[in-house]
Amino acid sequence: MNARELALKTLYDVFYKDAYSNLALKKTLSSNNALSAADKSLMTNLVYGVVSRHFTLEYVIGRYSKLKLKKISDYIKLILEMGIYQLMYTDRIPAHAAVNESVLLAKKYGRPGTDRFVNGVLRAFCRDGCAVTYPQTGTDRLAVRYSFSTEMTRLFQDNFGDERAERIMDALNDAPPLILRANILKNSAEELIKMLEDAGIKSELIGGALIRAEGFDVGGSDIYRSGRFSVQDQGAYNAALVLDPEPGCSVLDMCAAPGGKSAHAAELMGDRGSISAYDIHPHKIELIEETARRLGLHSITAGLSDAAVYNDALAGRFDRVLCDVPCSGLGIIRRKPDIKLGRNDISGLYDLQRRILDNGAEYAKPGGKLVYSTCTINKAENEGITGGFLERHGNFEKTYEKTFYPDTDGTDGFYVCRLEKIQ
Repeated sequence: MNARELALKTLYDVFYKDAYSNLALKKTLSSNNALSAADKSLMTNLVYGVVSRHFTLEYVIGRYSKLKLKKISDYIKLILEMGIYQLMYTDRIPAHAAVNESVLLAKKYGRPGTDRFVNGVLRAFCRDGCAVTYPQTGTDRLAVRYSFSTEMTRLFQDNFGDERAERIMDALNDAPPLILRANILKNSAEELIKMLEDAGIKSELIGGALIRAEGFDVGGSDIYRSGRFSVQDQGAYNAALVLDPEPGCSVLDMCAAPGGKSAHAAELMGDRGSISAYDIHPHKIELIEETARRLGLHSITAGLSDAAVYNDALAGRFDRVLCDVPCSGLGIIRRKPDIKLGRNDISGLYDLQRRILDNGAEYAKPGGKLVYSTCTINKAENEGITGGFLERHGNFEKTYEKTFYPDTDGTDGFYVCRLEKIQ
């Protein structure tokens, strides 16, 4: 199979077998080692691009197809989405190649005559200059232009108003930068920049222990394997900073996997003290332990625990408690485009988030600090949860609160709030 056919098969697993695009892509690439670097790049671009622009691509198909979307077979619809994506969003693929390769796929995956249908749709789009006439007003315009579901678009509008919603949605379609957090127990950020430079990787300091690097194979890097840095966006970087762990203190990370924030806390503490890093999923405990081993950290102990179920054995034991709760992930769409597909019921998260935060409050010592964080910009999951918490818990006060936004801060969307337990 060539790169386009492998992309098609991967997309079929994403859209019709509920696979995650990153995992499905990794599986396909690992089983097709003979692919050239260029083919791997093309395949990756097609998979993530079609997932990210799915609603726009469907809209274009609807305008140029004489068949209704629901009458088009699954594979043919994906072939059309791949073809239109290449015509709209890539610069280096000639239009004739995008059309011809799509037609060849249609011959293999469609009924007789389907190739002519695909050819007709794509060539008609080409005749119009591959330009899209978007809806002119309201929710439909934003949803189609920036490729979000109607429900998600309305959520952004309700949270921010039309103009700000548009800026945020536009920013969430940008390619995210690669941000590295230097392991300050092994090297400074400046020293890390020099190591990367020696390895032929360009990078620049952006503040604190963070640097921005040009894309490279992180997992294949000896610098990474030796524990010199972690990958962490600027928004998430602030969770451990706001937690403010001090050497010798006891820390509880209630939803810790894969361990990045626990590791950052350990580094800030000089690896002196204790960090209990818990997660509900047994297979993720090993990820936390591997993170600690790679970074050379000894203060982290990983354990299995359901953060939503109160554990009396943890009551009043910790100087610092981090509740980085499960959330809708609306702030990290540029890294996880599957979130756009709207498979999760956001409203079903609110009760879970409340229970985790309420439990965290019981685990903090008097005078302790409790940090609530999410990678979403949905106010109901952020200010709504912490505001309700303060109404229920008169023995806490809010001492820090900030939401990081992709349009204004250039980061992933991220919320962090520090609540201090009154003595």
